[in-house]
Amino acid sequence: MHWDSILAAVLSLAVVIGLLIFFLKPHWTLKIIVWLLRHTVVNLRVIGGANIPESGPVLIVSNHVSLIDLLLIQSISPRPVRFMIQQEVLEFVPTRFIFWYLGVIKVPNLRRPKAMQRFFERSRAELRKGGVLCLFPEGGISGNGGLMRFKSGVAPLLPAGVQVSVIPVRIGMLWGRLFTIFRGKLKYQKPRTLPVQFNLNIGDPVSPELSAFQLRQRISELGAEAEMGPQPNEVPIHTAFALRAKRHPFAVTYYDADGARVTNFEMLVRAAILSKKIRALDIGESGYVGVLMPNCTVLASLMLGVMYSDRTPAVINFSAGADVALEAARRAGISVILTSRKFLAKLGWEAAPEMVFLEDVAKSVTKREKKRAALRILLLPRRMLVRRLAPLSGFNVQRQAVLLFSSGSTGRPKAVMLTHRNINCDLWAFWRVIVWSKADRIVGNLPLFHAYGFTVEFAFPAMSGTPTVYVVNPLDSAGVVKAIEEFNITILTATPTFLQNYIRKAKPEQLRPLRLVITGAEKLRPELAAKFRALTGLEIIEGYGCTELSPIVTINLCNSIFQLGRHADHPGSIGTPLPGIHVRVVDPDTGFELGPDQPGRMQVKSGIVMKGYLNDPEQTRNVLRDGYYDTGDIARIDQDGYVYITGRASRFSKIGGEMVPHELVEQAIAKIRGREEREVAVTGRGDAKRGERLVVFYTPDDLDPAAIVEALRGEKMPNLWIPKAEDFVKIDHLPLLGSGKLDLKKLRQLADGL
Repeated sequence: MHWDSILAAVLSLAVVIGLLIFFLKPHWTLKIIVWLLRHTVVNLRVIGGANIPESGPVLIVSNHVSLIDLLLIQSISPRPVRFMIQQEVLEFVPTRFIFWYLGVIKVPNLRRPKAMQRFFERSRAELRKGGVLCLFPEGGISGNGGLMRFKSGVAPLLPAGVQVSVIPVRIGMLWGRLFTIFRGKLKYQKPRTLPVQFNLNIGDPVSPELSAFQLRQRISELGAEAEMGPQPNEVPIHTAFALRAKRHPFAVTYYDADGARVTNFEMLVRAAILSKKIRALDIGESGYVGVLMPNCTVLASLMLGVMYSDRTPAVINFSAGADVALEAARRAGISVILTSRKFLAKLGWEAAPEMVFLEDVAKSVTKREKKRAALRILLLPRRMLVRRLAPLSGFNVQRQAVLLFSSGSTGRPKAVMLTHRNINCDLWAFWRVIVWSKADRIVGNLPLFHAYGFTVEFAFPAMSGTPTVYVVNPLDSAGVVKAIEEFNITILTATPTFLQNYIRKAKPEQLRPLRLVITGAEKLRPELAAKFRALTGLEIIEGYGCTELSPIVTINLCNSIFQLGRHADHPGSIGTPLPGIHVRVVDPDTGFELGPDQPGRMQVKSGIVMKGYLNDPEQTRNVLRDGYYDTGDIARIDQDGYVYITGRASRFSKIGGEMVPHELVEQAIAKIRGREEREVAVTGRGDAKRGERLVVFYTPDDLDPAAIVEALRGEKMPNLWIPKAEDFVKIDHLPLLGSGKLDLKKLRQLADGL
């Protein structure tokens, strides 16, 4: 009885202490809750924790991605944090008690000047007392995980004569957000994995005079810096597939559109056998193995086999033609190219000394080798299996994943070195924003020599297990449409040129499985977007990327993931940077960062930035500076963070001292014509009087140059932007690359030959 009394007294005391802590020390309660979360469902990674001052007034400025952000922010401060929350958010019924309990400061509507003045006075008073405040300048929780527009700077909040430390914080997530608010309702977003991965990157103090746009840019940059290096539990592409194949041996990740299917176990056995055969080849000192194959399951197993052999696949761009493709491969030091006689015959190429044919490799595989590979995969534990298959590359994400050759639209193709970290960073960002589910399926229509094809249609399936259906020829519009219908494809990626051909062949019911369609590589024409919307009810989502950036940089997502694919914001924009990717625009002459809506050179900072150009240190230095990649594109960023491409720096003509953008002239002519397909291409050539003059190449017979010139004048375009009627040149077809982009080099050659 004595011990029962003592136990009861202890429990009563614990309850009293708990209640006192709960009511008198809310920030202690938050720390306890965060501790429990971090040991159950949340994995929190903090970078720069020492940047939070232990004394003196502090104003934390952070992005807002979930309802538990307040807990995360409080966990990094040794002192209580007072949060400033928008009135609209405070009125959300399910969370009213939480906000009352935390003693948040209400941010009133801007249309109530007296209430706003009281808010400023209260905030300044808290800072004069040496308190810690936290502001979410977006005014609410991000609807798609990216940064929204910052509504204001912080200068009005700061008391005069008081030194306040303004600390930027970026909250990032790898997989899911648990809870968010959409249209006044609490929404649960199921996390992809548990624990949910959060990271907080705490920056150095910034000037309180920074504008809202500059603050947003700084927090965006913190996001990129947080994901530059390897992330928790990150593994290379081929390792991710091996680990998944061991867990799900009978699942199918890669299909052929003709109906052939290969289970994960079979794919892993194939790749393991190929890796041994590749190790036996003399590939020289380069470490690269050329791969020359169309999209198919054999190509997928070949790519994995090269990676398991601790070599790097170099994917040959066969659309460039034999001479260009083989010359680029030899320049990269590639002494072995794996291909097939059947495919070579379809290309019409002659066999080259570097070529090793898969038909011969297949004949050399014995039954004993197949049995040994299968038994090893069945019996060895997952991580031990990876160490046996790829001892050098199996757990090193900094190793090179692939060598891709740039499109060469403006000159000789460059060999781009991309690491597993580059590819992972990009595909994880993509994975986060597309609201992925296990029901998703992708059509593998873009060749793997195309960076988008490699990342989204090979690496992403290897990592996520998303079934992917390979179509051998991206120009086979009927085949792509048939694959969408038969395999219930939900995600389609294509260039506008390819997509135009697909919808010509498709009936509305054949495209019904689609939920998300993303285009890139060239400008999306409004006429094409309108036709696709009428056919399917879906919005084409425009994106931007390049080989050197792994390749996806931005996607024009709507403000909420719950409307993804059916609504796009800011028409004409390429969207906002994906999470963990920072974009800035700088003055072409001075290199200084520009403000909102000021056009300049577009630069990108992130873990997606390539390792460099192979054997070309000078060109690498030209484009990689201070952690940024210079894209060569002229762009502007609006106040909301949406990026608009004005044109390539190489797609301008300097006429009479003024820079004239070729793409805007093309768009103006397309608008006049009202056609969906690309009919004209603008370039420049030398002119003795004005430095350069515009040349317009066109294909339709019914295009009247004089009428177009008159219509351009009617649109009140600047005179220097209007080409002369005699500079319109009729040609049979516009020069295009295999990716569907204009061949700018060929275009310029045609103009110079006039």
